[in-house]
Amino acid sequence: MTNGWFSYTNAVKILGAETGLVDALDRLTGGLLLAATGGGSQLALSLFDAKGELARLSRQLGTGLGARLRGLDRFSRTQRIAAAHTVIAVTAFFEAAAEGSRRFSDDELRLLRQEELAIAGGEGTEGSTLGHLVQRLLRMQVPCPSPASPYESVLQDLESHYAELGSRLKLFITGLRQWESMDKTRRDRHDEWLTTQLPAEARERYADLFHRFEAEVPEVAYWSNRIDHQATREKLDAGLSELRRLLESVGSGSKPHGVRDALSRTYRLALDKPILSATELPAGVTIPSLSDAYISPCFRLAAADSAARPAEDRWWAELPVQADLRAFLFGHLTHPGATRFPLLVLGQPGAGKSILTKVLAAELPAGEFAVVRVPLREVPMEADLQTQIEHALRQATGEHHPWTSIYETGVVAVVLLDGFDELLQATRIGNSDYLERVAAFQEREAAHGRPTAVIVTSRTAVADRARVPLGSAMIRLEPFQQAQIAQWVSIWNRTNTADMDTDVVQSLGELTAQPLLLLLLALYDAEGDPLRREGELARAELYERLLVRFARREVMKYGSRLSEAELNQAIDRELLRLSVVAFGMFNRDSQWITEDELEADLQALLPEPPVSSRSFQPTLSASQLAVGRFFFVHEAQALQDERRLKTYEFLHATFGEYLVARLIAQEVRHLLAQAQLSAPMARRTSPDDAFLHALLSHTPLSSRESIPEFLHELLRELPEGKELLLGMFRDALMSRTTSTYDAYQPGRIEAFRTVPARLAAYSVNLLLLLILAAGQVTGGELFDEPPYVIARWRGLARFWQSQISYNAWFNLIHTIDLERTGAGEARDVMIRWAAGRLPALPDVDPYWTYHSSDRGTHAWMHNEFQPSARQLHFICGYEEDALLHTLQPIAEDLSRSIVTFAGFWPDRAVSPANALLRLWLLSSRRAGLPELAAAYVECLHLSQAFAPFAQRDAHSYLDLVLGHLNLDAHRLRGVLHLHEVPLDSSEPELVERIQVELTRLGFR
Repeated sequence: MTNGWFSYTNAVKILGAETGLVDALDRLTGGLLLAATGGGSQLALSLFDAKGELARLSRQLGTGLGARLRGLDRFSRTQRIAAAHTVIAVTAFFEAAAEGSRRFSDDELRLLRQEELAIAGGEGTEGSTLGHLVQRLLRMQVPCPSPASPYESVLQDLESHYAELGSRLKLFITGLRQWESMDKTRRDRHDEWLTTQLPAEARERYADLFHRFEAEVPEVAYWSNRIDHQATREKLDAGLSELRRLLESVGSGSKPHGVRDALSRTYRLALDKPILSATELPAGVTIPSLSDAYISPCFRLAAADSAARPAEDRWWAELPVQADLRAFLFGHLTHPGATRFPLLVLGQPGAGKSILTKVLAAELPAGEFAVVRVPLREVPMEADLQTQIEHALRQATGEHHPWTSIYETGVVAVVLLDGFDELLQATRIGNSDYLERVAAFQEREAAHGRPTAVIVTSRTAVADRARVPLGSAMIRLEPFQQAQIAQWVSIWNRTNTADMDTDVVQSLGELTAQPLLLLLLALYDAEGDPLRREGELARAELYERLLVRFARREVMKYGSRLSEAELNQAIDRELLRLSVVAFGMFNRDSQWITEDELEADLQALLPEPPVSSRSFQPTLSASQLAVGRFFFVHEAQALQDERRLKTYEFLHATFGEYLVARLIAQEVRHLLAQAQLSAPMARRTSPDDAFLHALLSHTPLSSRESIPEFLHELLRELPEGKELLLGMFRDALMSRTTSTYDAYQPGRIEAFRTVPARLAAYSVNLLLLLILAAGQVTGGELFDEPPYVIARWRGLARFWQSQISYNAWFNLIHTIDLERTGAGEARDVMIRWAAGRLPALPDVDPYWTYHSSDRGTHAWMHNEFQPSARQLHFICGYEEDALLHTLQPIAEDLSRSIVTFAGFWPDRAVSPANALLRLWLLSSRRAGLPELAAAYVECLHLSQAFAPFAQRDAHSYLDLVLGHLNLDAHRLRGVLHLHEVPLDSSEPELVERIQVELTRLGFR
């Protein structure tokens, strides 16, 4: 999406230092530029003058800009560059129009001028003169390249703009009397020029002028994304110091003082600090400084429009990955759009969003920018934006400063709002208009001469919780690529004189994709080089070793005298508590949990904290004990009424997902051991699954793809658990007695806390555990009621669909494969885990559906279609509505063709509607003639499958088949023969129609 920043009129005024040129242009336009007059006849004549005086003066105004920009402050320089771009875009049209006027003869041009003058003198209506047309041109906003709307996009917009002007010019000229006096050949020649050649020539002239412009002004190449990225890529790994040098090279050279200087000095201190603050580290470990360790991530870039889906990974995946973050930021911060709309920076936890704001705050030159970094977790969340900024000013400088104190003429303020997602998570206050309020703040500041760029960071997952102003730029920071991982490992090894193996680290996949996760692995590897020694591990095994090692380190801090058994028990307790944290997020369908929610969950599931924790850390709450000691748990904060609100999330979602799977697997094994111990009494007692039920009766495991994958690794050696899980599944929908865990109520949405919803979640989760542990299970095993297996399965599936969220249902049907087996009354289903395979499109067998064992002999009709349609309509489902909408054209006239089935073939049964749709597709795709002929034979045969009381439907169906055959007859003669069509003597009217029509069309 491109944004027009200036009209030609405003651009000329901004470039008005050369008053001689501006005055000359104003005289040429009849005072249109410098006063709001209604003139324009002089402008019209100049546009259509072969001398092109208007074009010549405009070109002179828009070139030679480089020297005139030297020494200007940042904002003035940006404004003049954008204004010059507007001038060259309009100049291109002036030049093309002036050059094109030579296509008219001298007599034609003279008469056209005379008639234009007469109309301009009062004979025409408003908007009818060429002068009015060009007035519109001078006042129109002109598209301008920006990092999110690059040169190619602007070229397309400008050509459309030029085409519209050419069409309006044509409309004016064809309305003149002189046009009617031309012969057809001359009119066609002028018409071709006005509608096709003029826009193309204007575009080519713009391209030539733009090429000279960007060679003269460095910023323009970055706006249009036309720099040599490869030449600069080697420098990017050093961070963003090159960004500072670039900005200083096009700056005014002024020195900062006062508040701006104080802020800059404070922020630059962060460059020498470690990238992670840690009070205790493994022996010999040194955390690299921010200046040493920062590596610019790759990113994807988009402009916000009505189709944007910034919270969806699939939407971002369609956009290209870009590597030159320095180039983008330079282009953005020197562009006028930066002070109109916020830039939204998205990424996963640990992707480096906050670190990016720290580096930007340190590296942006204070002589050109007044930078304020606002960590939203540390400012009052109920305050307005200006108050939050002033709060951050006090934190950074130790003094109270009004927001306006950072400004000087020409300086651009840059406000870095870090952690918008933390504000959302910690407060739960509706902030859907937050970014719009940021844009309104920018508009207000610009109106008062205080241009302000704003950059907002947030987790990708919550990007849909705030409306992004149209025209804003959005970037999503990408996971590290192999080269960036290698660079990071090299920095770590150099800082620590270590020998962390790059190949081993790169082989770990997504666990090394985020900077903070890399640091986590480095700290793990620092004690004995376990990554190299352990070799290639399954993902679940690697997560287990990572978590156990970190838990052991933390336990040893307060339990160094514990025996090995006590130590292992304490480690298990730590991981159990972390698993409750993970379940708290999972069961709320969220990546985060508030401190209050976690306290309630821990009290409900683990009411007694470990004795060692009470003894050594009595002042910590249960939630702080659970998460406060681990690198991989991120704490978000916000201030409300001087109270600090906290939420927690894992640095990478898969840590929580593994902990969910780990606790489930442990509990299943515990129940299995319990069942085996009580085997002699198995008929009288069953394992107590109250804890597992409390965990699994809120959210289907299919909601997160990684959880079933982890469980597959953890349960694949547990086939003996099949009978246990089958028994639990059969009891899952039965009423339950009260439990000590009934206080565990994690759902945030009331609809998913009802009894039916919890029954659905628990039963679907037990099914998933069954197929993950046993590999597969049949419907007969699930229900143990042979005559009713399919009915029970159908009812249960509809129950699940009605009670779990759409996302959980969608993932469920893609997580498991269902195969229909058996026939007739022995029908069954075989259910397996899909294991990441994309299921094939199901092939429906009506013989199986209608439990018919009598193949190849009869036709039948299942009810009427109207009740089926009403049922689909009643459900209000996405898929049901899509199918009903697709069938609606057929259903209105041929409803019985949908519900009639012909079992004329032993291997398949077909409905007339199915055969007709296939026929239309084959015909439209120009399929092979033998295949097309066979499709016609099938459709003609099926016209005889309708019930005796549905003969009207049969004839309507036959009308369509024979009507379409008329279109294909010339292709099929010699391929389709009358004797190939099976004819049923019990349907004489249909048979006669088929015979007569085929004979008439020449088929024998």
